[in-house]
Amino acid sequence: MKALAQKALVDLRGRAVRTGRVPRRAGRHYFIESEGLHSRIHLQNFYSTFWPGVDAAATAHIEVFAASGDLLGRIDQPLPRFGSLFLELRDLLGRIGAQAGEGSVQIDLEPPEEVRAQLRDLPNATEVELGSPFWMAYYDAHENYMYVHAIEKSAWPLYGAPKTVAWTIRRGRGVGGKFRSWRLIDLEGLTEVQIVMLNHGPDEGTAKLGVYSGDDSITLFETERAFGPRQLHRVRIPAEEIRAWSLRHPELEHIRLGAEPLLTANGKPYVLLRHGDGPLSLHHA
Repeated sequence: MKALAQKALVDLRGRAVRTGRVPRRAGRHYFIESEGLHSRIHLQNFYSTFWPGVDAAATAHIEVFAASGDLLGRIDQPLPRFGSLFLELRDLLGRIGAQAGEGSVQIDLEPPEEVRAQLRDLPNATEVELGSPFWMAYYDAHENYMYVHAIEKSAWPLYGAPKTVAWTIRRGRGVGGKFRSWRLIDLEGLTEVQIVMLNHGPDEGTAKLGVYSGDDSITLFETERAFGPRQLHRVRIPAEEIRAWSLRHPELEHIRLGAEPLLTANGKPYVLLRHGDGPLSLHHA
């Protein structure tokens, strides 16, 4: 009986896609307007790349959330054929009449009607999804720029598909597992570490955030945080704690970030770093 119900849901999703109702997930990114850093959205109308013959605008549905996960406001922004959007977060906050030192931005890029009519031709009708990937530029007053692409999609809501299909897809999503960053951080000269974890989903969760030796055999720092829907935490590690790592473990050359568990399948943390008296830089783990 369970197998028959599952087959019916798969068939329902396939029929929806074949009528152009393809599920879409919004992209989600961390933003910061403090610590001397600013954020800028970079978004492209990528539908024009795949359907260059369609001379119509896509529509970016942009939502801004506070660090608490509360919705601050939303705007709709058309992107013409082959168009790009460069939007400063401080300007976006001004347009919605909000103030926030940090938070998250969610973007669903809705295809034009002419493109939606052609989505039925996409392969793998029972599995296909669309996303809205975008880049965020982080920079300071001295023109030190860092670029990070959105790795995780927003877990909910789901756009473009019938409600039954959307519910089925959401039900099948779980949390991620134990995460350790592949990118190693040089310990020598390290003076500042901040870890940012963002809950990309609509459900509450708890995760441990930490710093570990390069081979993951030593726990240097660990803390646990509870997350509400779409909430984020920025954890600043005390400077004296960072200095103590080298004193306690003089053999260490590199460290790595970790989280356990990831609150969504690929919701890895961000990290803010400073070496010596250099600029504060922001990276994706």
